[in-house]
Formats: sequence, structure tokens, C-alpha cells
Amino acid sequence: MCPNCALRGFPVWFTGPAGTDGPTGPTGPTGPTGPTGATGPAGDAGSTGPRGISGITGPTGATGPTGATGATGPTGPTGPAGSASNTGATGPTGATGATGPTGPTGPAGSASNTGATGPTGATGPMGATGATGPTGATGATGATGPAGTDGQRGDTGATGPTGADGLPGATGATGADGPTGATGPTGADGLPGLPGATGATGATGAAPEDVFASFANVQALWDKNSLITMFPDVTDPTGNIVQTDFSRITLQPGYYLVAYSISAIYRTASYMQVTPSYNGTSHMETSVYFATSVNGTSAGGSANFLINAPSETTLSLFYSSPVQATDGIFNMTIVKLNRTA
Repeated sequence: MCPNCALRGFPVWFTGPAGTDGPTGPTGPTGPTGPTGATGPAGDAGSTGPRGISGITGPTGATGPTGATGATGPTGPTGPAGSASNTGATGPTGATGATGPTGPTGPAGSASNTGATGPTGATGPMGATGATGPTGATGATGATGPAGTDGQRGDTGATGPTGADGLPGATGATGADGPTGATGPTGADGLPGLPGATGATGATGAAPEDVFASFANVQALWDKNSLITMFPDVTDPTGNIVQTDFSRITLQPGYYLVAYSISAIYRTASYMQVTPSYNGTSHMETSVYFATSVNGTSAGGSANFLINAPSETTLSLFYSSPVQATDGIFNMTIVKLNRTA
């Protein structure tokens, strides 16, 4: 495209914005799940080796048939009917999102060792049983005398002293063993086993393509207090960076890195100030300023800055000067950054 055709009176062709991508076709149905193989006989238990990396979980077998339904129990009495409430309007059903892929199952850690059983305390010794003394012979019973008249009851005499203990009897035979006592408490758990090996890292997905565009103008004339004119150099096919006319660029929501440079010649002493505008306001902090003090002097400058566009915005650059600038050169590059928050 001819950047200076507009200045020379020739028609200018402007590249329109790229069309949006067509809709993605539906995802095909998932194939049937294969049957689960029969379980082989269990072999002898060998020594426990180190735990290897867990493999990927195999497909789940088909669900078995449902068992017969049991007999229905008797129906209880019907309770009183509640008052009918008004049925609210049914909201629209949202579209079902696509199911994301299932990540691989991480390996299980190795089982910890079982702690040793604590020792059983020793049984204390049993003391010796004393021998039983011999029983004395019973004396003969005397004849019963006649019953006398009841005399007056006298005072109760004092209790006599307790007789001395007899000699210990002989030790009896040892009885049969009693029932086994309850099992003592389980010993403390052993130390935890070492962590299992970390599973292999999955393949890295493809990096998204960068979004960018550039604009330029050469041998330009900029009238005092006007917008900078620019022409497309490298266009953005994604529609995020679209030139709406020769002085304005529309940016979709997101973060952008913008870099621009400008230069021109002044026939008399003057100055230039170029100020970007976006998000509905001008930004003096990202402007370029240059002053000249003699006739026939060139002026120029460059700047780069970030744009956070929470919604669609228009980017333009305003040229401020008391005179017209000639032989102008302008370059600008815009890159959309891969960041969403």
C-alpha cells in the first residue's frame, strides 16, 4: 500500500478488519468401554519390594445388570394435602461446557511398617498358704437338769479375749489354670514409610500464538493540534487489534504493550507534543515532547507503555504544536500480552 497516496491525491485502499472465526463443530461421541479381564489366581506372597510408580488407571468395565426389585410394602395412610404453591417460571437451560481431559493419577505412597508389640509385664509371686490347725474332740453331752426358775438377769459380762490363731494348714493342691487374660494394648505405630516416587510430568501443551500488529507513516505532514495519521504495516488476523480509520485503533479487552516513535522537521523554532489517548481519556504520562530553538531543526522522541483495557477501547495519538510539521516519520507496534487478570 502507498503511505503517501492520500497526500498526492491518489485514492487510498484500506484493509478492513478480519472476519471472526466460524463456530467449532460438535465433538464426536465417546467410544464404548472395553470389558474388564478375568482376575488370575493369587500367587505366593513374596518379600515386599520397593513401590514402583503407579500406572495409569485402566478403563472401567461395564455395569452389571440390576437385581430384581423386592416386594412393595403396604402403603401407609395418606396425610392431609398441603396448600398448593404457585409454580415459578422455569429458567432457560445453560449450554453444557465441554468436559476437560482427566489428569493422570499420582502414585500412592509406600505403606508404613507396623510397630512391634510391647512386652507383657511379669506376674507377681503368690504368697504361701498357712496350714490349718487340728480340730479338738467333741465332749460328751451331759444329762439335762430340771429347769430352774428364771432368776433376775444380771449384767452382761465383758467379752473375753480372742483366742490365738491356729497353726497354718497344709498347702492345698494347685488348681487348674484359669482363663487366658485379655490381650494387652497394641504397641505404638511405627515410623511412617518414605514417600512414593513422583509421577512423570505430563507433556506441555502448545503455547498460544502471540497477537500483534504494527503501523507506520513516512514523509507525513501533521497540522497543528490534530490526530496522528498512520497506515497498517502488519495486521492482526485475530480481530483483537483493528484499525477503524487512519487515526484510530480499536483494542479488545486485555493487556497490551505499545511502543511508538515519531520525528519531523520544523522550518521555524517550535515544539511538538504527542499524547496517547485510551480508556476514554488522554495519558500525559506516556507522551513525547521535544522543543527546537533554531530554524530548520528536526524534532523527535519515542515511548513505550502498557494498556490495561477492561473493556473495548479506542487508541489514538494527538499531535500538539503551534505550527505544521513536515517530513514526518511515525512507527508504532502493539502486542497483546498473555494475561487475563
